[in-house]
Amino acid sequence: MNDSDRLRLTAEDIAAQDGRVTAPPVLTIGLADIPDAPPPAGERRHGILITAADIAAFAPAGEDVIGPLEQRAFALVNAARAEQLPRWLNRGPLRWHSALAAVARQHSADMLQRRYVAHVTPDGLNVSGRLERAAISYLACGENIGVVYGPASHGENGLIEVQNAFMSQPRRLANHRGNILNPVWTHVGIGVAYSPEGQLIVTQNFVATLTNPA
Repeated sequence: MNDSDRLRLTAEDIAAQDGRVTAPPVLTIGLADIPDAPPPAGERRHGILITAADIAAFAPAGEDVIGPLEQRAFALVNAARAEQLPRWLNRGPLRWHSALAAVARQHSADMLQRRYVAHVTPDGLNVSGRLERAAISYLACGENIGVVYGPASHGENGLIEVQNAFMSQPRRLANHRGNILNPVWTHVGIGVAYSPEGQLIVTQNFVATLTNPA
């Protein structure tokens, strides 16, 4: 990757993020977005290959399944930031925020259970309202939501589909890619919900905070 692929930022861009809530439109990946067959080996971009064994091995979601998926998603976010944030920003990896992750997981589970996909719940609660209800202090916050349907939703493959779709977006701060790479954030919490019928929901909550959560 060369420097032209990195997120381009100015000091004014960073200053403008103070107190801002960023919640790009929900990204949905459906069957039509997944190729019927993997491309030839020389043309594969992400190395994703779903097999019958992958699907059969995936049990209904519980903590033993959801927890590792969330940590894998956390690693993908920090890997993207390490690769693509400008070096001059001198930003380290985002820190895991357990309370933020609990809010993200609850929102993913609520969307799955009540069959909606949105930043705002049917009760009218948005991301800032959810964080305030959980008594999470922050200077600015952001939220990404990605959903995968069908066979590609199973296991880690679904996480990779979502992350690749986020990172394929244009170099702007006001989209999913920009949220992941926003240098203002200090912490992240990620919550996953999974339906064995074929639906994976990933919620990423980001905050900038001066406090050090437990």
